[in-house]
Amino acid sequence: MSEHKSKPTRFIPYLLVGLFAAIASVLMFAGAQFMYQSFKGRTTSSNILDNPAQADTKSPAPTGGDSGASQLRKTSESFRNVAKKVGPAVVNITATKGVAPKKGKRNPFKGKRQQPSPEEEEGPFGGGGGDPFSDFFERFGMPHGFQQQPEGPQKSLGSGVIVDKKGIVVTNNHVVEGASEIMIRLSDNKTEFKAKVVGTDPKTDLAVLRVEGQKELPFAEWGDSDSAEVGDWAIAIGSPFALDQSVTVGIVSAKGRNSMGLGAEYGGDLIQTDAAINPGNSGGPLCDVDGKVIGINTAIYTRSGGYMGIGFAIPSNLAKDIQSKLVSDGKITRGWLGVYIQPLDSELAKEMGIKEGVGIREVIEGSPAANAGIQGGDIVIEVDGKAVKDVNQLQNRISSFKPGDKTKLKLLNYGDKKTRNVTVKIGDVPDDLDKNPKSSSNSKDEEPDKLGLVIGPAKGKEGVVVEAITPGSLGEQMLGMEVGDLIVRINRQPVNSVAAYKKLVTGSKRIYMEAKRKGRTLFFQFVLPE
Repeated sequence: MSEHKSKPTRFIPYLLVGLFAAIASVLMFAGAQFMYQSFKGRTTSSNILDNPAQADTKSPAPTGGDSGASQLRKTSESFRNVAKKVGPAVVNITATKGVAPKKGKRNPFKGKRQQPSPEEEEGPFGGGGGDPFSDFFERFGMPHGFQQQPEGPQKSLGSGVIVDKKGIVVTNNHVVEGASEIMIRLSDNKTEFKAKVVGTDPKTDLAVLRVEGQKELPFAEWGDSDSAEVGDWAIAIGSPFALDQSVTVGIVSAKGRNSMGLGAEYGGDLIQTDAAINPGNSGGPLCDVDGKVIGINTAIYTRSGGYMGIGFAIPSNLAKDIQSKLVSDGKITRGWLGVYIQPLDSELAKEMGIKEGVGIREVIEGSPAANAGIQGGDIVIEVDGKAVKDVNQLQNRISSFKPGDKTKLKLLNYGDKKTRNVTVKIGDVPDDLDKNPKSSSNSKDEEPDKLGLVIGPAKGKEGVVVEAITPGSLGEQMLGMEVGDLIVRINRQPVNSVAAYKKLVTGSKRIYMEAKRKGRTLFFQFVLPE
């Protein structure tokens, strides 16, 4: 009996051990839950994501806040600093211009709806054929399409930037052109001054004004537009739609854009930006993050008449040079070489063993280039020891010289593939210079070739002669050939007969043509149409 009662008591220690183990497990689980919730509470304050797989284990966020937000605050601070630094030097310009006629005038940059030909169904910018900028490219401050203009003095609004404490203001020529009175309003929106035109340069669309009677004004510093790179921040400041001191931010979208209609002879490389620019921003500065002016806003590319993400600014290095010359001389005198130039064909560059340069198509008789011995078929590689990249760069460098200046050109000749250096005394552009080569319609019965030329035998032993040219043809429009031109070589092969000429032209897609005109050597490079 006593032995039977003692059996259950043997299991009591085991039961107690099991009970304690269960209690310990519960406590451990509760503690783990508490620790997890505490850890989660701490991390959510600095990190929205609580998924460990998405956490940045290498660089935990600082206790002061999110690193991304901190970086954005620094960027925002940079923009504020630019606005504070440059803003006081940005002015609103009101130009009063004569008496407008009752009938509206058509904006030459808007409203020209041309029907494209079948070959031009889609233009390079999404429009039809013809001039791609006739519909979409718009200079600020100009009237849109047909508008009924009220009688009396008209006012145009624009922007400008003070670049000298003595009151020198740079703006666009189209803002002040033809103005009888110009008023400058400072950034405080209260102070106004009269300004006078120091000088203008329509070819670059720049104008320099002087604020009357002021000696100490806030001014902005010029930056180096050459050092600006695609992707750099760009800050535009101006008065769009007469709204003073508007600051917009974007980037340098592209560099080296062509003249975009600024003037037939202007070869400037415009800066493209997506910083919002609208009518009224004309003449305002485009700045870098250091608050230095890298461009003068001048134009937009648009279908709507307003901002569409593409704006253009005149590079500061060019604007600074123009400003200096206008202040000192009151006008711009550009150097003249006396040549017709053309971009260097990539295949020709490869054949000649060079990467860049500018081809000379023709040398004008009696010009500085002719006096220095430069010939058609020469390729300009360097100007004063600096490489020449393209046509715009060569034009800018030559035009920056004054008449009488001397410069050294390094040339490579297409014919003998030899390099030589020449010294040229820069001249002034003649007033009677005929910039358009003469052409002649096809009065012959012969069928013109792909170039639109009718070729006949030459009187001498060398070459074939151009007897007629079809109006609007490749030979007339692109090459500028004239009746009487003597074609002597094509792709380095002598042309001694009409048959040889036709064989070389029909058997080649890429043409390098050497010709003579009144004793001058001409050189043409082109690709034949399909």
